[in-house]
Amino acid sequence: MMLSLFTFGSVSEEKNVMKKRDLSVVLVVLLASMVMYSPVIAQTTAKGSPGEMVKNLENRLQSARSNQVNVLAPGLFEDAQSAFMKAGQGLEKGAKLSSIQENISDGNASLDKAEEIAQVSRTILPETIKARDKALAVNADRLDKPYMEVENQFLRLTRAIEKDNLSYAQKNAPGVAADFRKLEIMAIKDAALGEARKMMADAKENDFEDIVPAAYEDAQKVLEAADAYIEQNPYAASTIAQKADHAEFMARRMMAIQESSGKFKSMDPEQTALYFERILTNLSEKLSAGDLRNIAFDDQIANLAGSIREMESRQVYLSKMNQDLTTQSAQLQSQINELKGYSREQQAAKEALAAERAFDEQYNAVQEVFRSDEAEVYKQGNQLVIRLRGIQFPAGEATLRPDNYILLSKVQKAIKTFGQPFVTIEGHTDTTESTGQALTSQELSLRRADVVKTYLVANDTLPAGRIRATGYGSERPLAPNTTAEGRAINRRIDLLITPTAGK
Repeated sequence: MMLSLFTFGSVSEEKNVMKKRDLSVVLVVLLASMVMYSPVIAQTTAKGSPGEMVKNLENRLQSARSNQVNVLAPGLFEDAQSAFMKAGQGLEKGAKLSSIQENISDGNASLDKAEEIAQVSRTILPETIKARDKALAVNADRLDKPYMEVENQFLRLTRAIEKDNLSYAQKNAPGVAADFRKLEIMAIKDAALGEARKMMADAKENDFEDIVPAAYEDAQKVLEAADAYIEQNPYAASTIAQKADHAEFMARRMMAIQESSGKFKSMDPEQTALYFERILTNLSEKLSAGDLRNIAFDDQIANLAGSIREMESRQVYLSKMNQDLTTQSAQLQSQINELKGYSREQQAAKEALAAERAFDEQYNAVQEVFRSDEAEVYKQGNQLVIRLRGIQFPAGEATLRPDNYILLSKVQKAIKTFGQPFVTIEGHTDTTESTGQALTSQELSLRRADVVKTYLVANDTLPAGRIRATGYGSERPLAPNTTAEGRAINRRIDLLITPTAGK
């Protein structure tokens, strides 16, 4: 090894002075490595039982691999690996001890030299190794062929160092480092934009570019913009995630438009108009905006927008009322604190004021738990009523769907706001429901209340003795039973919460 390095020095006389200095540094490192590892060669001479010798070499190989010796000195590492395999096979077949010892000694010697060369590779290729590590950190090796092409270039560098061709390694290292940086960015793009790219590729294959050209172009532009951003800002993880989500959203939008386009293509103009009329009518019913079918679509949309603004104004008003209630409660508390020497009647009045204040605070807290489409919350005397709009049972059934569980978890939170209250669960049906078991309307509504009670008790909301289930059949409708929408609304659950003194 030393002779070959001096030979290299004579070949490089035509290089400039700086390169000679660089190579002399490498030589010093190599000589230092040889001095450092020379005692190890003596220590790793095959000793002990055959099994121990094989195991020790295996451990050394594993440690060397974790230190990247397998790629920083690939030829010598392969030699050590081969010697280990021969020793292991000899151990299994009961070969002579001397044969096993010879293979173990060869393996240790090759590994010693591999570790020396690995140190030289680290000295000559620091930026290339760093670029490779960063590419692997983002799973660039999953890119298969592109990664293997660059990895093979890297191995050519380290094999050149093993053969003392340091000039080849120095000359080509920057190019390989640049290729690893490209792989790193490619892997980041693949992780962030892989799903959107796949959807766009499928869309192109299925001629979406001709079927929905505008939507396809919009999605393609967003994807290209995200790709360009990652190219310039590969480490801006938060923004990359946002742009990737937007690219995927636009791809899914394109697919939705394509699906709708196919549906409209099979419709004549009147069918298309009726389709949109049904959509607008459904919105109108949800917003209680009345029957708007006798006016143009643009006017219907304007009316619906007005209804939404009205609802927003009402929400602001309710928020203001809640603030006023909070202020009033604070004033009541202040009055309570100022009361001195009051009689038994005054004490009762104080307790009533305190209870009212607590109830108002609990009412406000529960209102914040639910969205308007999930539940309607209001006070009824000394009770709080939660009308669960979000739970609508299929006709004739009393089973909870999985999508009801999120709403019921909010119900649990609302109940626990009151500590240990008493709860009445009211089940309701529409006027047309019947089952194969000939259940009456009242029996079906009671079963609906019972399944909600069972859920709350099973999830430790309250003891069973504090929850009562009852059914009212179709006696208390909220909407006309003449439409499917009205009947769905009437198949519902109402909860009545009665607070108790203390928690």
